[in-house]
Amino acid sequence: MKYQAIIAAAALLTGAAFAADETMASKSFESLDKNADGVITASESVADKNLSAAFTTADANSDGAVSKEEFARWQASARPQSETDPGQ
Repeated sequence: MKYQAIIAAAALLTGAAFAADETMASKSFESLDKNADGVITASESVADKNLSAAFTTADANSDGAVSKEEFARWQASARPQSETDPGQ
């Protein structure tokens, strides 16, 4: 019975880690900026389901494009606190 509880707890923790990772883009800014114009448009964002789903949030200034700085801020805000704050 103990082993089943340990396995269940490990599965829950692993699932939580994967869920947290799914909130961030899985591709780099450069790979998403297909035309290399320095921004990711909504149509370019469809190559990454997480960025596409959060496009309006990532586009902080609502100009219809995600700049490299906006992309970095969006990814940083999507990381679990323990990854962004080494003091934790």
